[in-house]
Amino acid sequence: MTLFAAPALADVHHFVALRYERNVDASIKAEIAERFKALKNTSMRNGKPYIMSITGGDGISKDSKEGFDQGFEQGFLVIFASREDRDYFVGKPYSEVMDPSHQAVAQFAEPHFERDANGKVTGIFVYDYIVDGEATSK
Repeated sequence: MTLFAAPALADVHHFVALRYERNVDASIKAEIAERFKALKNTSMRNGKPYIMSITGGDGISKDSKEGFDQGFEQGFLVIFASREDRDYFVGKPYSEVMDPSHQAVAQFAEPHFERDANGKVTGIFVYDYIVDGEATSK
């Protein structure tokens, strides 16, 4: 008889929203989106693919009446099987090593993100979470 169930592995969801400088051409934004989504197939850890899923694209904030989009133009959801995989993808401050494929995309994209008056990048929002269940209807 088992008294305690083994902990379930929980997928780590890594949400990324992007906001660009005003003068960035639509073709650059599209290229960044394609390069980011391609990480699903190009990112390797220990010689094997490790990203479970990447979805995303252009926001529909122009159609949204909520008003909470804060000008973000694209959003992506990356799903990892573990925090360790997320840590490798992100690099610092979680890991000394960053996925080289992700690093290349970040280096291409970062100069196009919005900045504040001091030059600090403000055009990226990242939020990680673990799904802890699904809503049920009663």
